[in-house]
Amino acid sequence: MTDLRVTAPDDPDYPVGLHDLEHPPPLYVLGVTTAAPAVAVVGTRKCTRYGLNLAEAFGHALSRAGWTTVSGLARGIDAAAHRGTLQGQGRAVAILGSGVDVVYPAENTDLYRSILRRGGAIMSEYPPGTGPDRWRFPARNRIIAGISSAVVVVEAGVKGGALITARLAAEMGRPVLVVPGDVDRSASVGCNLLIRDGAHPVLGVDDLLAELELILGKPPNQTPVLTGIIPPTGLAIDDLPSIWDCTPAEALARLARMEIAGEARRVGDVVLPSSG
Repeated sequence: MTDLRVTAPDDPDYPVGLHDLEHPPPLYVLGVTTAAPAVAVVGTRKCTRYGLNLAEAFGHALSRAGWTTVSGLARGIDAAAHRGTLQGQGRAVAILGSGVDVVYPAENTDLYRSILRRGGAIMSEYPPGTGPDRWRFPARNRIIAGISSAVVVVEAGVKGGALITARLAAEMGRPVLVVPGDVDRSASVGCNLLIRDGAHPVLGVDDLLAELELILGKPPNQTPVLTGIIPPTGLAIDDLPSIWDCTPAEALARLARMEIAGEARRVGDVVLPSSG
């Protein structure tokens, strides 16, 4: 690993946010580090298809806005957020609970390589060769929380790393944005509890971008907030990505948000305004 380097808390390229940790650790880094604002997108491995689509749409939207997406390269929500970011030609940072040369899970090896190839970074506080022992992941989550200017939780059970990340972020004064879900859905129990305890609900891609603009200021790319508009005659669902200038996952996530809000309804393969 010729480009492996170690950055310490007193180095100029050390992530500023990690100074909020009680004991900021040295980091092993592969790839490119920047001072650009970063947003963590995290969630459960045991997610739903809806959660996967929304995490991918969030990653894509963040990339288009010019913000860096941070996550943990885990299967489920984390990997989906990374994929969406890369699809949007954006920059992703993966924080590992293993050495930077140990890809876990192995199924995300191609994603790991793509993050580096697209100008992102892989980071860990553990030296190369360190295996993904279970106890290392809660510690990893404090790095995700510290390096990010805001944390977004897409789906989370009553226990798990996403809740740890959200709690640590709140303790460090980071805004925590959470996608609400059905009260009887196991993948949404943790999210709903976070909202009950004071986290801010986020209701889709447009809402996320609007909230982050309030928190972080104008996005680097000045990407406008996209709004899904359905004419009275309706639109074919397959045409939504091209009409709304977004990925299929982002279009489906936005359509789902509009349906929940009562702004649209599906009739077969056509989406109509709710009053149509």
